Amino acid sequence: MASQYALQRREEIDPRSITPRRGGIYQLKGEGLGGKSMRGYAESWVAMALLEGHYVHWVDGACRFNPERILKSFPSSLDSPHELLHSLFIGRGFTVHQFTNLIERLGREIAITGSPLVIVDGPITMHLDSQIKGPEARSLLRTSLNRLRKIAEENNVAIVVLTSNRGHSQRHQNLLAMVSRRCSQSLEGRIEKIRGGQRMWLSHQPSGSTGLLGQSPSHSSSR
Repeated sequence: MASQYALQRREEIDPRSITPRRGGIYQLKGEGLGGKSMRGYAESWVAMALLEGHYVHWVDGACRFNPERILKSFPSSLDSPHELLHSLFIGRGFTVHQFTNLIERLGREIAITGSPLVIVDGPITMHLDSQIKGPEARSLLRTSLNRLRKIAEENNVAIVVLTSNRGHSQRHQNLLAMVSRRCSQSLEGRIEKIRGGQRMWLSHQPSGSTGLLGQSPSHSSSR
């Protein structure tokens, strides 16, 4: 049994089984306060959508967006990769109320762009601000998540939210649970030491797919 288990854990996950489906919210759960070890997946999916000629929206709730990481996800042979970034719309929320307003406007913007993909990076981060009381933080996040789910369903868009895979406080844990309850898909990544190196162990729901990442998205665990 032990050897069979070890073999199972060496198997690589099929990338096709973990891609976001349109019409729902997809939670990427990684290491760190905002799940930064899984950001490479969001960036790779954005790059693929841009390469296919789509518009993409990125809502930055953690003030971490760096377009250079998107450029690194493009094929090295691509001519004028910076031109594709013109189809990427960035919204930054420096306070929890600015973030809430960005989400409120998102539906109208997608109705214009027809974007099939939205990334919401760090939706919980600003709701942990000590100047925002717990009940208000829960109310604001609940409102934003309900809007995101409605946007995903009405516009047939895949919305990817990036969070930590564990709570760093009781408040954080409660907000994470709120996010998880509204997601139709999730992909959790945990960094494991294997043969002196590090590999990402992935677990996807609802497919139940698990395994090691064969080839990590560029820079996925470096920032």
